[in-house]
Amino acid sequence: MTKLDSMKKCFLTLPLVCILALCLTGAARVQLPEVRAVWVTRFDYKSPSDVSAIIANCARAGFTDVFFQVRGNGTVFYPSRVEPWAFELSGKDVSATGRNPGWDPLRTAADQAKQVGVRLHAYINVLPGWRGREDPPRAAGQLWTAHPDWFMIDSTGTRMRATSRWYSFVNPARLDVRQHLAQLAAELSGYDLAGLHLDYIRFPYDYKGVAREIYPDTSPEELKKHSDFSYDPTSISMVHKQYGRKVSQKEWNTFRRKSVTQVVTDLRQIFKNRRGPQAVISASVMADFDDGYSTAFQDSCHWAKKRIVDWLVPMNYNARLFDARLKKMCHELGRRSTRQQLVVGINCNAQPEEIRRQIAAVRAAGCRGFALFAYSYLFENHRPTDKARALMRSR
Repeated sequence: MTKLDSMKKCFLTLPLVCILALCLTGAARVQLPEVRAVWVTRFDYKSPSDVSAIIANCARAGFTDVFFQVRGNGTVFYPSRVEPWAFELSGKDVSATGRNPGWDPLRTAADQAKQVGVRLHAYINVLPGWRGREDPPRAAGQLWTAHPDWFMIDSTGTRMRATSRWYSFVNPARLDVRQHLAQLAAELSGYDLAGLHLDYIRFPYDYKGVAREIYPDTSPEELKKHSDFSYDPTSISMVHKQYGRKVSQKEWNTFRRKSVTQVVTDLRQIFKNRRGPQAVISASVMADFDDGYSTAFQDSCHWAKKRIVDWLVPMNYNARLFDARLKKMCHELGRRSTRQQLVVGINCNAQPEEIRRQIAAVRAAGCRGFALFAYSYLFENHRPTDKARALMRSR
C-alpha cells in the first residue's frame, strides 16, 4: 500500500476525518511538530469506561494532546491530600463533595494515553474556589467553608460570592493560597503526564455579567463596585507597603497582574522540578492580549516571552473577530514565539466549514498548533455528533 493509499484509508475511517486530513497536509509548514489539542472538561466523564473511550476517540481523531480537566472549583478528580473529591463523580449535588468514587480518573486517563500515544495534560481551573449558591458540607474541608478568608474581596469590602453557574475566586496575592495551589501541582506531577494546563488564571473581570443574580436590586454603579476585586486586608497591606499610602490605579493594577504571574511562575517551577524540563506548562488566555492585560490582569505576552509558559493557548472563540485577533496576537508575540508557543483555541460551536477555515488560518499564520473546544461538541455518548459527521462529509 502506498503512502497516499494509506492516507486515503485514514480519511475514510477516522471519525473526525477533516481534522486528521488537515493535520497531515499542513504539518510541513510548521518547523516544530504541530500541536493538535482538544479540551476534555470534567463534565465529559463519570466512569472509567468513559475515560477510556474519550482517550481512544481523541487518538483516533488525530489529536496529539488532550487537556484533561481534573480540577474545577476547589474540588478534584483524583485522590488528593489537599482538596476533596468532586461531587460530580459520586453524587447528584454538593452534599456528595468529598465522597470517594472508588477510582482515579487521572490515573485511568494517563495509563490509556500512554497506550495510544497521546500526550495527556492535567487541566485545572486555577483560581476558582467554589461555584453555586449552595455551600459544600463542612466536613469535606472545601475551601469555601474551610478558608473563607482566601476568597477575593470586592471594592465594597464584600467577599466574592459564587452564582448558580459561576465561580468565586481565591486571591493569588495570598501566600497561603499560592502554597495551596503549589501543593496541587506537586500532587499532579506524580502522574505520568506531558504537562499541566492552566485555565482561569486571571482576575474575574467578567463577574459583572453574572453579579445581578447576587445583587438583583443594585444600581449599575454599585454593581460595578461588586465586580472589582480583590480589596482584602492582605492585598491592601501589601500594596501600601510597596507603593505607599496613596496608590494609583496603575499601581494597583500592576500589583494584581504580578500576583497572577507569581502563581503561574510557582506552578511552573513545582511541576517542572518534578516532571523535568520537557514537561509542558500551558495556559488558556484571553484572545485579546491587551484586554487580558488591562481587565483580567493576565500578562500573556510576558509569560510567553519569558518562557514562564511553554504554550500560550488564546481562546479565539469569536468567529467575527477571529482573523483580526489572530493577526494581532502573532504580531505581538513575534515570529519566534508564534512558531514555538502559540496554540490557538478554536470553538467547535461554529459550523464545520468555519472550523476548517480557522484551522487553515492558524496554519497559514505559522502557529505552533491549535486546540479545539471541546470534546463534547464532537462526541456524544462517545459517538461522533452531527457536527463531527458534517466535518467528515465536508472534507
